[in-house]
Amino acid sequence: MTEKKKEKVKCVCDTRWSLKAISFHSDVKGRLITLSDGGRRVSRDESSFCHGLTFSGRAVKTEEKLRLRVERCGGAWHGALRLGFAHVSPEQTALPALAIPDLTNSPLYAAVIVPEHICRPGSEIEFMLKKNGSVRIRSSDGRTHTEQTTLNPKWPVWAMIDVYGQTTAVTMLGSKMKRWVFTSRSCPALTHVRHTEDKETQERKKQMSMLEQRNLRNHHLDSTDNEAPDCEECVVCYSNVANCCLSCGHKCVCTPCAMRVHMMFGTCPLCRQPLGSFHPYDH
Repeated sequence: MTEKKKEKVKCVCDTRWSLKAISFHSDVKGRLITLSDGGRRVSRDESSFCHGLTFSGRAVKTEEKLRLRVERCGGAWHGALRLGFAHVSPEQTALPALAIPDLTNSPLYAAVIVPEHICRPGSEIEFMLKKNGSVRIRSSDGRTHTEQTTLNPKWPVWAMIDVYGQTTAVTMLGSKMKRWVFTSRSCPALTHVRHTEDKETQERKKQMSMLEQRNLRNHHLDSTDNEAPDCEECVVCYSNVANCCLSCGHKCVCTPCAMRVHMMFGTCPLCRQPLGSFHPYDH
């Protein structure tokens, strides 16, 4: 019997209309989580059913279907995966023990409980954020479950995977997204582990994030003008247009910074009134 030739897996990261390679976030993860396979596989220590929270390594697109495979189940725990999305970036999320209800108490996070019977070893699961703001899950046998959420599909989102209960190991298989006449895919090569951004770009983003957090603190410590006018430029990052209206009436921040202000401080950076809500507006 002749030995079958191994199928060559081609990297598609640099092809036109492809999606960026996706893996689990390497730095932000629950305390019982370990990464392997170049950041594409996460495993949770079976000593507890919780502390298995993980995120995608990059923001995902609306209608981008993320594909997971359950690798291992164990322990005498009840429950299985929790899948969802977050408007707040992983770096700015204080990691709790559980996605539900610890994070989902905030309207900036949403997660769905995946039934145990579709989380067996070898099962493949797809999930995505739809254009109407609902989270849709599809199991290996074709069954789907959709749940409406408070998420805004026009805002940036990161995938949230809570390796919970009986589920103890999961592999990220990639993602795909339907276009008009074709389907875009993220890199399917299991050996492809390089970052899609060079070190210089990552360092620049890190410095910008530190600057934005410093500006956030300065504005909340120093601002005393309750009647400040609307701003053309975001008063937090000083780079984006202020296109978000806060519940106090001020239009002084961009949408990403509004989400950070809401989560980190809960007050307007100008008048320091508590924030009940915020929404983008057109100039």
